[in-house]
Amino acid sequence: MSTAGKSEGGSSSTSRRFAVRAVGSERARRAVLKASRILPKSQRESFLGFARRAYRKAARTVRSGSAPTVAPTRERPAGPHKPPPTSFRVVPPPAPISDDFPEPPHVDDPAETIRELYPPGGGPRNRYTVELMEQLNEEYAPKPINPTPFGLDATSREDRARKRLLGIHDSIGLAGLRVLEIGCGAGYEVWYLAHHFGSEAHGVDIVERKAWASLADERTHYACADITVANPYEENYFDRVISFGVWEHITHPYTAICETYKIMKPGGIARILANLYRSTIGSHLYRDIFFPWPHLLFSDEVIREFYRRRGEKPRGASWVNKVTWSQYERYFELAGFRIRALRFRERDFDETFYARFEDVLGRYPRYDLMKDSFTAVLEKPAR
Repeated sequence: MSTAGKSEGGSSSTSRRFAVRAVGSERARRAVLKASRILPKSQRESFLGFARRAYRKAARTVRSGSAPTVAPTRERPAGPHKPPPTSFRVVPPPAPISDDFPEPPHVDDPAETIRELYPPGGGPRNRYTVELMEQLNEEYAPKPINPTPFGLDATSREDRARKRLLGIHDSIGLAGLRVLEIGCGAGYEVWYLAHHFGSEAHGVDIVERKAWASLADERTHYACADITVANPYEENYFDRVISFGVWEHITHPYTAICETYKIMKPGGIARILANLYRSTIGSHLYRDIFFPWPHLLFSDEVIREFYRRRGEKPRGASWVNKVTWSQYERYFELAGFRIRALRFRERDFDETFYARFEDVLGRYPRYDLMKDSFTAVLEKPAR
């Protein structure tokens, strides 16, 4: 079938639905007649006949004393998102145009520049060397971008796990359900899920942690696995999935999102917190580097040299993918999720710092530079 044929069919179906909703008033009858005029002649008569039958049925319903009902509409179909067509043609098709084009005036070197509103800058104004990095770090040491980083000791991890889970339970419910934490780290959240919330608790990570052996039992389960390569879980298995600051470290985030969708039960809910690459603290090195956006301004080699000069083990920014929120949003949609809630964590925008290094930072949308992380509540639609 041609593209035009498909479009005509779609127009007829839409107009018929309109006719059903519009019966019952003189204004509605005029609207139906007006709608019929945009249809091809081959469909016009059948459309009007359908509208007349719908009107008679509605009139009989009103006389009998029962009110007509309207079927509820769904926000979008369940399951993976259906991509749009790869081509389009308006209906009726455009009139043919001759391929015999006129000749324009001849101009030698037509692309020669006459003037420019925005001349090319010839690259960054600043030289992003390790010396500049050390200078900025000294400057921002009294006012670090993250003055209170979270603790990494066992007590801090336990306290953080308890607070996280209570907040999440208040939002989506965790008690007595089958729950998976993706990127479970040391595994305290998983243990609390089993022993405080009565959940069947599972944790998965690509790195096995020392604490797992002590925490694992018949209610607390850990798996060292990469769900994007070999997913160890059955389809439609989990009621809830949670994740904290892990997604930015996943090499194939879209595949991970699709695999998460697959192993969730219909009607299941996921709550994902992920840090964003273009954020002020996106380097994950804020315990040592005190100024914003170091990973956008300096190469990994410069950052490694910065650590060498401090007498520490060289390392670059702690990152794998560079996915933006807009890309995450699209990935969730393509996988089939509904976004039920969304919030961003933002910091005060350092306008002075931005102006100093706009030659690089200006390449990124402010929308992205202002957002440190997002927290999304995602639902796998029930069948």
